[in-house]
Amino acid sequence: MRTAFLLLFLWLVMWPVFAQIDWGGYSQTFTDKALDKPSTVGIIIAVRRGNDSFWNQQNNSHAFDGIYNDSAFRHLRPQSIIGRPTFDTAQAHFFLHGVNAKNAVRYQYQVTDYTTSRTIVPWQSVLQLTDFALIRQARLPQMAYLGSYRAPLGHTLVVDVRRTDNQQIVGTAMVAWMPIKPRVTRVYTANNVGAFLRKLQYPWAKDTSQALPSQASGKLVLSATDNNLILLLNATIYTKKQVQYELVGDDKVSNPWRDNEYDNNFIWLTDFLPGSYRLRIRYTAQPQHVTEFRFRVAPAWYQSGAFKLAVALVATVGLGALALLVLLVRQKRKGREEVAKRIKLQLELKAIHAQLNPHFVFNALSSIQGLINRHDVKGANQYLADFARLMRQSLTNANREMIPLDEEIQLLTTYLRLEQLRFGFQFQIALDDTINSYDTDIPALLLQPLVENAVKHGVAQKAEMGLVTVQFCQVEDALIARISDNGNGLTEGSSVSGFGLKLTRDRIRLLNDLTPAQVIELTVSTEQAIGTNATVRFNHWFA
Repeated sequence: MRTAFLLLFLWLVMWPVFAQIDWGGYSQTFTDKALDKPSTVGIIIAVRRGNDSFWNQQNNSHAFDGIYNDSAFRHLRPQSIIGRPTFDTAQAHFFLHGVNAKNAVRYQYQVTDYTTSRTIVPWQSVLQLTDFALIRQARLPQMAYLGSYRAPLGHTLVVDVRRTDNQQIVGTAMVAWMPIKPRVTRVYTANNVGAFLRKLQYPWAKDTSQALPSQASGKLVLSATDNNLILLLNATIYTKKQVQYELVGDDKVSNPWRDNEYDNNFIWLTDFLPGSYRLRIRYTAQPQHVTEFRFRVAPAWYQSGAFKLAVALVATVGLGALALLVLLVRQKRKGREEVAKRIKLQLELKAIHAQLNPHFVFNALSSIQGLINRHDVKGANQYLADFARLMRQSLTNANREMIPLDEEIQLLTTYLRLEQLRFGFQFQIALDDTINSYDTDIPALLLQPLVENAVKHGVAQKAEMGLVTVQFCQVEDALIARISDNGNGLTEGSSVSGFGLKLTRDRIRLLNDLTPAQVIELTVSTEQAIGTNATVRFNHWFA
């Protein structure tokens, strides 16, 4: 009566004590079909999820092999026994599926250390149940909680569950705390890093590379140009914090203990100096077990003492020759600059002649004379004023390498107005709103020969039907200048147009030599009865 009263008292006291764990952070192990029905009795083992990383090397543990071969142990227990290895010092939790508040009195459990045959928990009744809320989140019914336990490395705990009516064991689960130590299974270097990347991308594919599967520590020698060393470990790693390493070079710690850089089962080292190295690797689950991998980086031929001495001698002898060579290069460069400057001045003079040739001056003066003879004093004065302005602008800009785009537009407008009085054509000059004509510079007098070609060889014979269009636009970081006319078209190599275009191309070639970062391109397209398009592209002009 006294024993029965004590059990009833413990049951009433312990009943509200619910086992609460974060099921998302644990990995569960149970026998097949144990969870098929809420009434099926079966033990569930829950260990921290990080322990899953090492199953591929310790799943068939020798500790379980010995237990499975123990006939006396197996004789008293059911056919299906689950065994789970664990690798850190965290506790393992045990749950009994199929047992709840209604049938808990029918079962008892015990916990023993199989390694030492020591009883941890003698046979006792189920006194704890899982929390309803947490079990509902895991989509499991309420069940018995058998407690959490830990053991030293190398030990195995056994949890047995029996019925109280016939003393028959109906469920057995084991957890073995196994020692684990990193082991290098494959080594990749710069010679086969591509094979490693393919293996990383397609892990299921067969590894046909020349990776070193059993490279002994201390025998690996890398060349001075081999700046990649990849060591593959025999574990499935989920987070970089599970693996740590330390690199010791020539008995000096070059990289102290640190977490791995990758969430995977490899360590990738780069950029070595010549010397002998020791790579120390450990798993954070068992930091006391360290694996060392030794390798050596050979010095390059140019790092030897003989080579350094030869370099010193060559450097001493060659200093004088180098100084002389520098002087010669500077003189040649200065000579090329003088030649380029002279060519530039000559092309600028040719540009002035092309813009204001005697034929244009004669025709302009004849037009002024005709206006005076017709007593059109106002028109003659306007024509004379525009002519003087054009002469002044041309002569002023002839000595300037770059002018604002606004001044170039004014010069072209004045020129077209003068020619309009002679031939009666129409003209348009358009500028995109995105371009600031005051802050944008272009080479002086570069476009005038192209506009003159459009007038003389394009619209001069069309009178009021002629149209000359000058358009400036921005495309990405380039400035585009397009001169179009609706004349009959011309041939680029013809005698009437060849001089102006050749002059412009010569000057563009000179400008490109002076500023190669901002290349200027000229393209001319022409078709009869449609007209001529001359496009000048100033590349990287707004960069």
